Amino acid sequence: MPLTNRNIASIVIAVLSGFALWLLPDHVRGDNRLFGSNGTLLPALALAIILGLSALEVLQSLLAARRSRMPHAEDVAIGRAALFGMLLVTLLAGVFAVLLRPVGYVPVALLLVSALMVGTGGRRPLVVLAVSAVAVAILVVGLRFGLGVHLQLWPSANLWGG
Repeated sequence: MPLTNRNIASIVIAVLSGFALWLLPDHVRGDNRLFGSNGTLLPALALAIILGLSALEVLQSLLAARRSRMPHAEDVAIGRAALFGMLLVTLLAGVFAVLLRPVGYVPVALLLVSALMVGTGGRRPLVVLAVSAVAVAILVVGLRFGLGVHLQLWPSANLWGG
């Protein structure tokens, strides 16, 4: 039974989320108290849910294709724009995770949001920077006061040799 584009995309998402879950840094993972007030459980929980739902979708799709007389009935087209979007988000998420500790949340989040806006068609630099700054400010306030997550907001002193 050949795999459809939908199956392949779900498998890729499951593999990437499993890999990200495995590589999740300790400063993001936290102590993972399940019912405590620790918001650092959220990234691991989100990745686990994405992994589980992607695997479930592949399984359901393969079972439905086995019962269906019309092959590839649930197939979706993955064009160049969709591939570019998946590559852009995956690459930027990896850069975000790698740079979070040495550079700090605010500069890396500004880079992430700005790059996503430019990658999806934002062409006015002032608008991109303004929206990025407002979004990052809302995220910082929400993470700190809403979820109680204490992130390193700016570059660490040892990054600059201090």
